[in-house]
Amino acid sequence: MTDIYRKQIDHPSAWTGKSLGGKEALARRLNAAQLDAIDDLLAKSRHLKLQEVTRQDFTHPALDPFLAEIYEVLQHGRGIVLIQGVTPDRYSEEDFQRIYWGFGTHWGEAVVQNKWGDRLGHVRQEKDNPNGRGYIGNQELSAHSDPYPLIGLMCIGRAETGGESHLVSGLALHNEMLKTRPDLLEPLYRGHVYTAPDAQRMAKPVTDYEIPVFSVTEGVLSSLYLRSSMDRATVALGTSLPADLQEALDHLDALAAREDIRIAFTLEPGDMLLVNNYTALHAREPFENSERNTRHLLRLWLKVPEGRPVHPALARYSATYEQMYRDQMAAERAKAH
Repeated sequence: MTDIYRKQIDHPSAWTGKSLGGKEALARRLNAAQLDAIDDLLAKSRHLKLQEVTRQDFTHPALDPFLAEIYEVLQHGRGIVLIQGVTPDRYSEEDFQRIYWGFGTHWGEAVVQNKWGDRLGHVRQEKDNPNGRGYIGNQELSAHSDPYPLIGLMCIGRAETGGESHLVSGLALHNEMLKTRPDLLEPLYRGHVYTAPDAQRMAKPVTDYEIPVFSVTEGVLSSLYLRSSMDRATVALGTSLPADLQEALDHLDALAAREDIRIAFTLEPGDMLLVNNYTALHAREPFENSERNTRHLLRLWLKVPEGRPVHPALARYSATYEQMYRDQMAAERAKAH
């Protein structure tokens, strides 16, 4: 457990929905020259398989400064960005995937997201979801962080109804906790053990270390929060959350749902949303598809070797996830043979 940060955070990443103003405040729109550069890069890389494309294959003088600016905003600025300008009337679904993958090579290293080895995931409702993974269901997802430094979502299609995205600054939540219930910060800094949905059949499904919701490293405050993984861990261990942590998480969840703190919007086809998981949380409203409209997003999880300094438990959690899927991929290959 690190020392508790006792000052209000005055930084662009400690934004609120009220201070931000709306979806348009997040937007960085690609211009005509940058779209032409994308066309050139698509043609240049077409002979490569999607996940063979490297940063060197997707570099262009008209586009690189824009992508570098996005990285700076994610790492040192607001921590959330919405890229617009790629549209389905100009690009195919295969183009969307290649563009997003190519952009991602400028921000970090794409990691595996499941036992099948997918590094560009598909966020859509699937009939087969035995472990209850949220990204392939249609249920509401409360405000949470993912296990890697950056998450990216690119919209291919909207649902018939619902599916609105929510974002909330973890640092703004810390500011509110400090104002409203500073006594509840201690259990959030202490944290709890986690277990992931896909880890529940493993020999060691629960982490043997606690993951803090808030932590300070090199003077930098970070957040990481996934309550469902804490709850699953208590079930696996046959225990319950400590009373002070339960109260703190309930208060945190209530703050994250406040309309003046969060920002809510619907992703349109072609929109690319990038989130720093160590400064912001994301959520999703439930949705329903139809034959005409099906919600479908692409997802990137990105490691950032020279990114934000974070508590060792946060870095270890990323490594735990990576090892989990590496082991599951090996088991799948063994079954196939």
